[in-house]
Amino acid sequence: MAAAPGSGSESPFERALRGEPVFDELLAQELPRLRAFVRAHLSPQLRLRESSSDLVQSVCHSLLVEKDHFEFRGEAQFRAWLFTIARHKIAEKLRFHMRDRRDMRRDEGLDHGTATAILSAYQTNTTPSQIVESREQVAKLEQAIDLLEPDHREVVTLVRLAGLPYAEVAQIIGRTPEATRMLLGRALIKLAAALRQVGLRDDTTPPA
Repeated sequence: MAAAPGSGSESPFERALRGEPVFDELLAQELPRLRAFVRAHLSPQLRLRESSSDLVQSVCHSLLVEKDHFEFRGEAQFRAWLFTIARHKIAEKLRFHMRDRRDMRRDEGLDHGTATAILSAYQTNTTPSQIVESREQVAKLEQAIDLLEPDHREVVTLVRLAGLPYAEVAQIIGRTPEATRMLLGRALIKLAAALRQVGLRDDTTPPA
């Protein structure tokens, strides 16, 4: 039986499609995924200069400022908007540090929520098939992602951590869906090799 309007069994996305004001719930639901995405999307150099938690707060502030101008049309579109803003914030910080070299700061450790989000993203419907089961392994996974070329890291984080479909990712990175799929395939092969390099052995060839 279909859930009645306003039923607690409905997801915030389903309620948003009906026009209910559930933006705060949508944002809260996506926060673990956003934290994981931002941390993994940062380059190793930028991660040493910029706190990923501060970046997440900045992204959330921008979302709240712009929410009245956003027309919700579905889950994928909402996530694409969220992670596009995150990418822009990261690019802004990179430009800032390139213009004005700042003091290096110590890399912040993985908090439990971020580690859990990364684990969830890489344990569900993804390859390499190696199952990462601890925060120590998540740290090694980050090391492997850091070894990827920027375009490979970007497509891996957008598809695997942000959970966006190929069509949305293609629009974000300026490629066709088929080119995006092929890029992800190459990126996952590189990621499998990087995982072996950092000690998370994976003997499978990851499909796109």
